[in-house]
Amino acid sequence: MDSYEFAYFGRDFQLLETTIASWCSQRNCQLETTELPEGATFRISGPDDTVREAIQMVRVWMHRSR
Repeated sequence: MDSYEFAYFGRDFQLLETTIASWCSQRNCQLETTELPEGATFRISGPDDTVREAIQMVRVWMHRSR
């Protein structure tokens, strides 16, 4: 698996985007964000291990963004 995509419909997607971008900058991965009318989609791409770790972190990141 080289990428993971998910949608977020919470209040402050910019905070979530900043959190994930910071996390990715410390690892060998990239973040793509597409703004939606009421949220955003996020795609994290990179090495398999990094993407797997990101999948586990998504709930933590979303919880912090609330």
